Amino acid sequence: MCLEALATVRTATHFARNDYRCLSALQTTNVSALLLQDICVLLSSPLYFSKPPRDGSVAKTMKTIAVLLSCLATVLAQNSVPCGVSVVQPVTKRIVGGVMAAPGSWPWMVLIVDDSGTISGSGAIIDQHVILTSAQHFEGIGYSVFDINLHRWKLYAGSHNISTTDPHEKTYHIRRVVLHPGYNTTSLENDIALIITVEPMQWNDFTRPGCLPDAQHGYAVGDQCYLPGWGSTSNTGNEESLNQLLYPIVDDSICANHWDDFLPATEICAGYENQHKDFCGDDIGSPLMCKKSNGAWYIEGIASSGGDCAQANEPGIFEDVTKYQDWILKSMEEAGYPYQY
Repeated sequence: MCLEALATVRTATHFARNDYRCLSALQTTNVSALLLQDICVLLSSPLYFSKPPRDGSVAKTMKTIAVLLSCLATVLAQNSVPCGVSVVQPVTKRIVGGVMAAPGSWPWMVLIVDDSGTISGSGAIIDQHVILTSAQHFEGIGYSVFDINLHRWKLYAGSHNISTTDPHEKTYHIRRVVLHPGYNTTSLENDIALIITVEPMQWNDFTRPGCLPDAQHGYAVGDQCYLPGWGSTSNTGNEESLNQLLYPIVDDSICANHWDDFLPATEICAGYENQHKDFCGDDIGSPLMCKKSNGAWYIEGIASSGGDCAQANEPGIFEDVTKYQDWILKSMEEAGYPYQY
């Protein structure tokens, strides 16, 4: 019922339909209309709603003040979660082979499941309503985003083991998908997309955003990064759980030697030439995570194409997130969810 009053809350300073809903006084703060919508979802309990005074005066009821403070506290708590920081620290020993990730150590990971219940791949949370992933989940040779029933797809945040329902796991749904306008289904050029969710993802110790890189937090050849994912990449024996693989960033020439379609202008070369370590189909869209000097983890790349599930001696190709930052920020702004970090 609070959502019904949202339009009124955005444009007026009065109570709607004689019910006291999200305070219109929030309109005077720096809280965006979209965060107001999140407040409406969060404040679903009757505790937060009451009849206003007969004369409509906010000043005559202390409950008004209490609700306002509650609204603001909720928003501040949700908006104060830093990007790229996990409560559970990832295992960062320099083990060349993959290992099972510690539950909650990569809280921005999202499992993407299509309308048939099949795992499509992964993505990385960058906002309460936005997930960064690969475009090939939704458009390729023989299938198009326009033919897919996206409303039946499911997004699992806070998940660890795909065969069980984890206690911190929550299910979300797709409102729409924004494909990069230059995406090529044949060459996989510009293989990057944004998922806009229906519901706001709620921050907790197991669901948090990753950081988008900028000029100060870019990557360099030799950086020791990690690729978390649910694919059979790492051969850990725990293929139903989230795994992670140490993934060093290597020189572009290595990928150029292995892949004719490698595009150094927009792609990152990372991985190994001769150690049979690479990602698989279920890892498509997974983020290449690199830790910076400020202690935060940054999404430097998005897994796009590579070898044959750790069977080939070939490195992996990742979309270079820094090269797409302008498009990402503009698309988020146009979707109504400007980047907060």
